[in-house]
Amino acid sequence: MKKLTFFLLVILLLEITISDDSKNPALLKFVLQWPPTFCMNLNNDAKQPGRCQEPILQHNLTLHGVWPADQDGISITCCTKPPYPNWDQLFTPTVENQLMAFWPPLRENSQKRDLWMHEWKAHGACGGTTAQVYFNTAIRINNMLQKGNLFNYLKTSGIIACNSLSFAKKDIVDAIRKVFVVTPPSPPLDVYLTCIPIDSRNRTHVYLKEVTLCTNLGGTSFISCPSKSAPKSCSTGATIMLPHPKPQP
Repeated sequence: MKKLTFFLLVILLLEITISDDSKNPALLKFVLQWPPTFCMNLNNDAKQPGRCQEPILQHNLTLHGVWPADQDGISITCCTKPPYPNWDQLFTPTVENQLMAFWPPLRENSQKRDLWMHEWKAHGACGGTTAQVYFNTAIRINNMLQKGNLFNYLKTSGIIACNSLSFAKKDIVDAIRKVFVVTPPSPPLDVYLTCIPIDSRNRTHVYLKEVTLCTNLGGTSFISCPSKSAPKSCSTGATIMLPHPKPQP
């Protein structure tokens, strides 16, 4: 009986350990968004419609956020929040200029720090690092895009913003994979694509919403995004469009 009790206790401790490990940050998701699609979503939000700043960006993917995730690619949520930093000390003019280059606010009347502070509170604070490390990591990852912006990789492969052209998911993923310089060559790294329907009737085309690149926890090298959490919204067989901005209500 004692042996059985000891065995059950070991199993219980093992399950707790596995459960806890699954909640620990194991990687970072660098989530980029296509501004025209973001703005369409914002304009048509049933609960709280809004507007984007104009002119709406249409030649760059901008950063949505850097999200710590577990080993399966599931974004980490945290029950307790660390003390918030002194934002004025953190966001020096140099840091603000670096962040604005790839992480600008898109909402109308949004201050440049609003998005950054929101993403830190919602995601960065759950990653076990300081706010300074979080934003420096975002800058470091962006600097690993040697062509300056992910959209430049798409353009060089013929993937452009156009209201009359659409592209296969594989072609978009192959273009994005040119970001990854791997020596020696290894199997292609996986990325996440997220799409939204154009409307309730269109079954042949979807709009690109987000592209997610994954890195190690330090944000120093790209890794394959775990297939277990790959979004399905771009995998319906429909071809993908990068729309131009539409007039806002």
